[in-house]
Amino acid sequence: MEIFNNHTALIIIDMQKAFVEPGAPLCVKGAKATVPACAKAIEAAREAGSPVFWVKRHYRPDGSDVEFTRYQTWDEGGRPLAHGSKGIGGAEEADGLQRKPGDYVIIKPRWSGFFQTELDLILRRLHIDTVVLIGTTTPNCVRTTCYDAIALDYKTIVIEKCCSSNTEEIQRVNMEDMERIGAVILR
Repeated sequence: MEIFNNHTALIIIDMQKAFVEPGAPLCVKGAKATVPACAKAIEAAREAGSPVFWVKRHYRPDGSDVEFTRYQTWDEGGRPLAHGSKGIGGAEEADGLQRKPGDYVIIKPRWSGFFQTELDLILRRLHIDTVVLIGTTTPNCVRTTCYDAIALDYKTIVIEKCCSSNTEEIQRVNMEDMERIGAVILR
C-alpha cells in the first residue's frame, strides 16, 4: 500500500479476541472477516517504516472503568477484556494479527483512541501528519477516533475492508458519514 511513509501512522483499533472471535461476548459480526486485510495493512505499514499503534481496551476486574452503557453486557459475558484475560474474551490481539517489538500500545478508556490517552502526544513527537485507521467497530471506536483525528488536524484515511460493523448497512452509512466529514475512505 503506497499510503504509508514516515509521516503516516497505522492505528489498529480494538482488534482483540473479545471483539473479533465468533461467540465472544462483545463480538462484532464482521470483525473476523477483516483479519486477513488488517494483517496486510500492518505488514505494508511496517515495510514502509510507518509506526504501528495498537489501540486497545482493558477493563479493571471489578468493572469500575467499564462504560455504563456496556456494563451489563460485560458483566453477563464473563467480564471480557479484563487485564490478563485470555481466550475468547481476551484482551490480546485477534488470531492472525501479531504485535511486534517497536509497535506502540495505547490503552483507551472510552471509544476514541485519542480520548484521555497519549496517542496525540506520541504522534506529534514522531512528526506524524496522517493516520490510517483500521479495526472495529466502525460506528463506535473507528468513527470516534476518526472524528477526533480530524479535529486534531490529522489527514485521516480509513481502509474500509479493514473495518467492521454488525451489519452492512451500519458499515455503509458510517463510512459515508466519515467521508462527508473529511476522511479519505479507501474502498
